[in-house]
Amino acid sequence: MLLLEEQLILLGEEVKKGNMTWKEVADRLNKEFGENLSKDAVRKRFYVRDRRNGGEELNTEISGAGEYETVYENGMVEAQKVVEYSKEVFGDKRKMLEYLGYNADEWEFVFLTTSMWNQHTKEQTTKQLYAVKFKIKPLIVKDVSIDTAINVARDVFKENIQPLKVVKSRKNKSLDPDKLLFIPQIEAHLGKISNEIETGVKYDHKIVEERVLKVFEEAISLQEREKCDTCLLVVGGDFFNSESNSQTTGGTPQHNDVRYKDMFNIGLNLYLKGLLSLKEHFNHIDVKICAGNHSRAMEYFLYIALSCYFAKDDKIAFCENYKDTQSYVFGKCGLFFNHGDPNQKRLVASIPAEFYEDYGKTQFRYLFLGHLHKLEVINSENGITVHRVPAICENDNWHYQNRFGIGNIPQHEIMVFDKELGMLNDNFIYFGEKSKGRQKTLKK
Repeated sequence: MLLLEEQLILLGEEVKKGNMTWKEVADRLNKEFGENLSKDAVRKRFYVRDRRNGGEELNTEISGAGEYETVYENGMVEAQKVVEYSKEVFGDKRKMLEYLGYNADEWEFVFLTTSMWNQHTKEQTTKQLYAVKFKIKPLIVKDVSIDTAINVARDVFKENIQPLKVVKSRKNKSLDPDKLLFIPQIEAHLGKISNEIETGVKYDHKIVEERVLKVFEEAISLQEREKCDTCLLVVGGDFFNSESNSQTTGGTPQHNDVRYKDMFNIGLNLYLKGLLSLKEHFNHIDVKICAGNHSRAMEYFLYIALSCYFAKDDKIAFCENYKDTQSYVFGKCGLFFNHGDPNQKRLVASIPAEFYEDYGKTQFRYLFLGHLHKLEVINSENGITVHRVPAICENDNWHYQNRFGIGNIPQHEIMVFDKELGMLNDNFIYFGEKSKGRQKTLKK
């Protein structure tokens, strides 16, 4: 059975071909999924989440004298509607949007003009009407400073999230204090949707849940063999597919299969389960953040929420450094993190300058990146190994059409470090039908 968003895409294409109207689409979706969507709601959802950037337009004639509506694939709407005059509405753009049938929290005017005339009725009365000509575009929430967002989130979460009750842990003396198990950021794009009709593979939030839990299970399985004293877990790296407005942090529309509240709760529960399972097998767990370009704010909130839950835990430690580029020292190992969307040459050159103390006292240095959904290792000349970690997600339709990542196998890495020897081994977890049961360890 198709999900609502998948069905919407298929039916929306039929509207573009002239085979259906948006009202027919809304009626069908409401019947199949028990929703109460208007034709404007389904039309807006289709075009705003369609990631193509062409200028093709779809004209929809609306019944009534002089009324029309033109919808563009970038989400812009140009229309004229005839409405009855109202003192409460005219002059207030938010009220006008609602009066015209659009959510004022999702749209903003590009231009607005009105003209008035009187209409005589059969009842010998006169109606004062307005022809409202306008163009609107999807509202992009203006960016706020990271510091402001973090402070608000921290205050809200600390007030509403009660720390988990923990029993003081006993130290496991059989674990090796010279070994670290490292779980990089899980690039899951939780919320992304892909269907077999468009890409040949299926991907949704349920598959994400299975794969993320698999990462933690494999980490514990590896720990049973390696006996590391410490675990380093990095949160972020496009774990979520979008911000709360179904756009990337930079404003690119995304097509998700869940609303942002569900998306956040699913992600929070996955990391809660993961950390609770990990803490049974390590003496120390350090958690760092390395937010991605798809959902920087959502990932900051996830990190802060987790830190509130584990505020009283004696094993799990969160860092209060929220910068996009991070540093971690383990013996002679210097581990540095960035999502990988900035210019790579400048990024590599900036590490010794920004983290000169950590860089200077370490011998084995690694810069871990993500972003490109592929495994890539580059030995740099200035003493730092640049390592790009892969992603566990499948391609969506946009990536498939633009031929990005074709043939890549979704996978994740877990690495083991020694304080004196650097990276000991690199372990891969593979996902997808063709790679079931495949696990691989590369030893240094």
